[in-house]
Amino acid sequence: MELVSKQKAGLETIDDVIEVMTEQLRVFQQSGDHRVVFHRVYLLMTKEMQKRLSTGFFLDPVWLEHVLVGFAQYYFHAIDAFQEGQPCPPAWELAFRQASEKKGFVLQDALLGINAHINSDLPMVMHNILSEEQAWPDARKMLHRRQDHERINYVLADLVDLVQDELSNYYARFIRVIDYVMGRKDESLSSIILSHCRTAVWYNSELLLGASDEEQRNLQRRRIENDALAISQKVISLPAMKCAKYLAPFTRKKHWF
Repeated sequence: MELVSKQKAGLETIDDVIEVMTEQLRVFQQSGDHRVVFHRVYLLMTKEMQKRLSTGFFLDPVWLEHVLVGFAQYYFHAIDAFQEGQPCPPAWELAFRQASEKKGFVLQDALLGINAHINSDLPMVMHNILSEEQAWPDARKMLHRRQDHERINYVLADLVDLVQDELSNYYARFIRVIDYVMGRKDESLSSIILSHCRTAVWYNSELLLGASDEEQRNLQRRRIENDALAISQKVISLPAMKCAKYLAPFTRKKHWF
């Protein structure tokens, strides 16, 4: 499989990101790679963010586009590293390994990717960008940036139903049944989880920014990565997920769940 970084160098805009992600989706689909589940969800979310950038929804769409491009680059780098057998963030290592073994449920693959990308990648991206623009420790500028960061929660909440439809249409049609049985409870739960994750992301970003030196910053990076890995391990160890290795190959083949 061609490395993502070789498909298009020097990503600068959200359009560049979507172009690379669309090509990577095709590659994953043709090869039967189970990483396609999270990738499809991420592409859907990225396209929705692209729409919001031009509507006045965000206070500083130029800054947020910069964040979204940097966010995607972390994901692309993780794909490349895993493909080359190089170290990548442990939560991504686990997510990609589970996908390569093809023994997980659709929802499991999606959750592992979402956790790795939000809880492991995003604090690093926010730290890098806020450092570059010297926003820290300017309280007014940090508040301005946090407002846009938190507006993403509203976008994610709006996308819960779309993500469910996307997964059920392509990979797991029983998700519709689960959604019907639970009513709006699953949407509310998903929104709370995502909002909590993004609150933790900002907290971790500030810890990275406030580190006294590079040694302390590296300690924070390792803690953040280990915390994300611990969440992934909890996802895998859930009772419903433990039977995945026995049932998932069959249910995935039938496009059940």
